[in-house]
Amino acid sequence: MTDTALIIDTETDQGNDPRPIQVATIDVATGHEWMQYFNSGRPISPVVTRVHGITDSDVVDCERFDLSKFSLSKYLIGHNVRFDWRVIGKPSVKLICTVRLARLAFPEWDRYGQSRCIEQLIGVDDAKAMTAKAHDALGDVRMCHMLYLACCERLEVEHTDFKTIHERVNSAIPTKRMPFGKHKGKKIDDVPLSYIKWMLANIPDLTPSLYSALVKRVEAKGLD
Repeated sequence: MTDTALIIDTETDQGNDPRPIQVATIDVATGHEWMQYFNSGRPISPVVTRVHGITDSDVVDCERFDLSKFSLSKYLIGHNVRFDWRVIGKPSVKLICTVRLARLAFPEWDRYGQSRCIEQLIGVDDAKAMTAKAHDALGDVRMCHMLYLACCERLEVEHTDFKTIHERVNSAIPTKRMPFGKHKGKKIDDVPLSYIKWMLANIPDLTPSLYSALVKRVEAKGLD
């Protein structure tokens, strides 16, 4: 495992128990790009094909993703990175989420979905070519790379100072109660773990304080 960081994005075969069918990375230190398609061993859901456009015929001759063959780095960076981390098999690495990083660097923005972040960063017209490639792993990882570098510049942190960035992104004081949804007002400790894990996997723009609280709850139970 190299002491650098990979920006990562994945596209998956199904909504439940997703397996990777496309993985892309950019090495932050070198700028090297990598992308590969994979066969998950089961049919791709038509629902997710409508999102990313990948069909069974596109991956019929591809190998299965194998984490042991994946070149890991000490840090993984991504937009809602815990989703991609789970998809590839939960390797023992440190995570830097660019949703949280963007909230820290650009608190004036109104939304933090990745395409919206790029639009707010460079303007809607200039962003069109990039955001048109959303839901393609390589297109998404390129957007994430641009966002990551912009956040580092705004925060005046060297983009390869992964230790400092990781500490800043993960230093939010956890909130104690659920601020919205069907469990609004409940203590985080009283919210069902299944609901917490669903939130972490499906809501990309959680505030740092809520994200920290949910992660700590799951990790405390040893279920993630």
